[in-house]
Amino acid sequence: MEKNLQKLLLSAVLVLLAVFSFLFLADRASAPDTHAATVAVIDEKTEDVLKLTASASLASFGVSAIPGDTATPIAGKLADFSEYFLLILCVLYSEKYLLSIIGAGVFKVLIPCACVLGIVSLWRHPALFRRLALKLTAVGVALYLLIPLSFKVSDLVYGAYRASIDGTIQAAETLTDETAPLADAAEDKGTVQAILDRLSETTASLTDKAVDAVNRFVETLAVMIVTSCVIPLLVLLFFLWVIRQLTGVDLSASLPRPRAVRRPDEPRRQNGQTES
Repeated sequence: MEKNLQKLLLSAVLVLLAVFSFLFLADRASAPDTHAATVAVIDEKTEDVLKLTASASLASFGVSAIPGDTATPIAGKLADFSEYFLLILCVLYSEKYLLSIIGAGVFKVLIPCACVLGIVSLWRHPALFRRLALKLTAVGVALYLLIPLSFKVSDLVYGAYRASIDGTIQAAETLTDETAPLADAAEDKGTVQAILDRLSETTASLTDKAVDAVNRFVETLAVMIVTSCVIPLLVLLFFLWVIRQLTGVDLSASLPRPRAVRRPDEPRRQNGQTES
């Protein structure tokens, strides 16, 4: 009787926890003010990506006006960077919106479901349902902390390369300003030739600056990919490892495993014995 009373009390606590998570914690976790610091970091990166996209497009247009066989592939490469930065921009916007969506999903779905499984484990199949409840709770906590913590880590890397990113934008703007006369006169061959006569000593240097701009954009793109995509994935893997070390729960244990295929000439095994 006393044992059943303890189970009833624990069940009541889990019910209250599920209700509290659904009605209060979910709204708090999805509120914009809760993630104000992370949103500010995302907005800062988004602004930089927009500047890089515009700089790459304008620099590509200016470089395409430089005469010679070398300038055309360089201009095409600069134009490609605009597409790559747009993909990074999509990732940043996705992570920004996922902050609220994940918070609501964790505390409105995963945590209440974990509480329900915990209640069931008190009365039926305790080992199985307790393990499932622990897995749901661990996954929920990992998902909720994934984006904020990954941006805290990536911000350290991003801050170290911030001067390099600003230098890339400045170099692209300088290149655009220097090639602007050629781009404006692209349709008038006479005007282009007159400009080239004045820039005859600097035409090669413009090409060199264009190559330098491409190298800068490559480095900046690598930084953006690492800080926006690679680091969140590494943080998630680290969370899974920590959860396994602390709780002994392997979140990959529930994944289906391939079944061994028996060869036609291999004898069958029944009850630990091999058929002849």
